[in-house]
Amino acid sequence: MIDFPDDKARAGAAGLADLWFPGTGRSPALTALPGYAALLHRALQANPGLSAAFIQAAELAAAADELSAEAVADWPPELAEAAFYFLASTYYMAPEARRAVGYPGQVRTPSAEATPDQLLDDDLLAPVLALGPTYVPTPTEGA
Repeated sequence: MIDFPDDKARAGAAGLADLWFPGTGRSPALTALPGYAALLHRALQANPGLSAAFIQAAELAAAADELSAEAVADWPPELAEAAFYFLASTYYMAPEARRAVGYPGQVRTPSAEATPDQLLDDDLLAPVLALGPTYVPTPTEGA
């Protein structure tokens, strides 16, 4: 089980959450979400590599005299990016956050229920056609 090494790192994690997801008039702060601690714990278990990077960032945040965007800008870019990705993933695991921004989540949309306009949309096949052929041609006889 992956967890923070101490309460100082846990406080650093909350500091990063408050810095990057402070809440607005439309969406809640990450640390204010119901079950914030459980969400964080669940996210830590999801990806050990990403969790290790986030814990390292949380420790840096805890050690900072003043945690700000400028302070984070001095961190290794890969670490800051991993920490942000970790917290963004954690944030959108919460149904309250998804509802606040109007994201319904993944919705099943069977092709049998598509409208005629959707079926005839050239953009529908564009990503597949852009891949090009994905087969190996049958060799000709005697080759």
